[in-house]
Amino acid sequence: MLRLSSLSISIFSVLILPTIVFADEGDMEVIEVKGRPQENYSIASPSTSIPQIDASDLLEKLPGAAVNGNGPLTGIAQYRGLYGDRVNTQINGVSLAGAGPNAMDTPLSYASLILTEGVSMTRGIAPVSAGIDTLGGSIEVIESKATLDETSGELSGQYQTNGDRGHLGGKANLGSKKQAVLLYAEKLEGNTNVTTGDGDTITPTTYEKTMAGGEYRLNLSQNDINDESIAFGYQFLETNDAGTPALPMDIDFIRTHRFKVEGEHDISNWDLNWHMAYSDAKHGMDNYSLRDKPDTTSARYNHADSNSFDSEISIAKDAWLLGLDARLSQHNSLITDPTTASFYIDNFNDVQDDVYSIFAQWQQDIGQWNWQFGSRIKNYRTDAGTINTSMASTMTAVQALVDDFNNSERSQVQTGLDLTINGQYEFNSAWTGIIGLARKQDSASYQERYLWLPMQSTGGLADGRTYVGQVDLDLETAYQLELGVDFEHNKWQFSPRAFVNRIDNYIQGTPATDPNVIAVAAMMGDDNPMQFSNVDALLYGMDVTASYQLSTRWKIDLLSSYVRGERRDIDDNLYRIAPLKVNLGLNFQQGNWIGRLEGVANAAQNKVSETQLEETTAGYAIMNISAGYDVESWTVRAGINNLFDTEYENHLAGYNRVYNSDIAVGSRMPGMGLSTWITGAYRF
Repeated sequence: MLRLSSLSISIFSVLILPTIVFADEGDMEVIEVKGRPQENYSIASPSTSIPQIDASDLLEKLPGAAVNGNGPLTGIAQYRGLYGDRVNTQINGVSLAGAGPNAMDTPLSYASLILTEGVSMTRGIAPVSAGIDTLGGSIEVIESKATLDETSGELSGQYQTNGDRGHLGGKANLGSKKQAVLLYAEKLEGNTNVTTGDGDTITPTTYEKTMAGGEYRLNLSQNDINDESIAFGYQFLETNDAGTPALPMDIDFIRTHRFKVEGEHDISNWDLNWHMAYSDAKHGMDNYSLRDKPDTTSARYNHADSNSFDSEISIAKDAWLLGLDARLSQHNSLITDPTTASFYIDNFNDVQDDVYSIFAQWQQDIGQWNWQFGSRIKNYRTDAGTINTSMASTMTAVQALVDDFNNSERSQVQTGLDLTINGQYEFNSAWTGIIGLARKQDSASYQERYLWLPMQSTGGLADGRTYVGQVDLDLETAYQLELGVDFEHNKWQFSPRAFVNRIDNYIQGTPATDPNVIAVAAMMGDDNPMQFSNVDALLYGMDVTASYQLSTRWKIDLLSSYVRGERRDIDDNLYRIAPLKVNLGLNFQQGNWIGRLEGVANAAQNKVSETQLEETTAGYAIMNISAGYDVESWTVRAGINNLFDTEYENHLAGYNRVYNSDIAVGSRMPGMGLSTWITGAYRF
């Protein structure tokens, strides 16, 4: 069970959903919310995007954001070159750990499509109030909540031809002035493997996923202002037989129960917000059910589970926002061989990954400036139980690794400090200047710290390499700068942002030097094993959004992102950095009719990590087209993705790990070919 100290239970008995302001849906796929008070958000709305099977698909519509895709349901958020645990990812203010040591159940995979109203991203340097660890930015899925004094509902569905993919979902809200109930359920299926532009089949890319849950909200206000309430929520998720061709195993099942209680209160003109959330997740994966296994490869099954707790309490008044929060998780992962009962590997055993934090944020107008200052102190506490494996009795090098790990100082305590300054200067009604400065710290993931045997349980790196961890990794320390402007006048909108991110003790794989690690990896077929290490890194680049209203019916929009990632300690590049991307759209709206023609171009990525044997990719461009009819109670949309059936490789898609496939083992995963789709929704 998850270990919760009496101190953590008493202090962190409640959690906050940070208040956000976002714009109404329009025909644009990216909506900028600017002005005062801060913050600056970009929001991608599912109602104006191509069909999604996972909330991570919406990240492609946000400036600076991208997706590391290891499978149809396994999208890992990337922002300005940083990804994984460095990116604070929340669903309605909650961040809970998944069960998979290879990030098969990513944070965004727990977002419900029928509930998702948008994916919100803090553009630039995230304020300390956005979350505990925001070195790589902050992303939040905004989901529907139980709403007082409202009765409403929605039924929706979608279908895509490539992969025979479908989604059906429904939600209903029943609310009086004093209480409300929200119920929802949805089913997603990918019945066949998808094909590429050249007609090759990507195996396996099938999946089956079910989500259901609800929320009950009680109004505590005595005057029906609805400024005080408490809510209880529950979610059930089950995923079965889902392919992850860029990883060494596929999903047999993921079964998760999540609980949440939250409240908001007005106490002597102080706004008090809190929440507590708990997750119990179980996960099974293997290398033989959905893919062909070579005769020379042993069958493997991984049983993983996690318990996770997330809480926050904050108070706000006038210019001040103060808060306490905690995020606690426990992880286990046991690898077995279904053909040999005696075989086992303790992949991770009783790993504890906890962080306690306190923050303060102040924001105020001073003349034409709006300033926001923030500070957050974090206490990281990690530990792991002793491990063993049946291989130790017959392999001296494996026994040495077992002894080294069990005798190491596995319990680690570290203190981190985040400092942020964000400023906006209003030149006039059209022009606003943006400046941001920050010093942020982040701790190693539990995989980077406690992976003791050369394996690929790396949190979804998907590079085909084997890794070992390092228990005493230092905190990553980033020094961040952002400069930009926002311009909006008449028919024009233009918002460029330039950034620099200098990171000391950046955690990345380097060639392993331990002779026992090298020997064990060689027995497993890897002559170049890696060890997670602290190095020095530099990331810099620019992202731009722009739009122009051609007429009352026609509008064009532009989204462009570029990031460069370098090692500072040696002459090399960082791994899995998104290439230059440009998304140009032409939008049509007349009455209830809407349409969009979209071009998406990615440049070649030649600046790759030689240390991790990363392959380059060529540039490409694809076209998408869609049209729809939208009235108050119902919507129908249809379109074609990859209109010209272009064959291409997505640099962030990883490498094929599946034997006897149309895609060669070790080759970059290709993108999906032409797919027609239709979506519909009925609202009441």
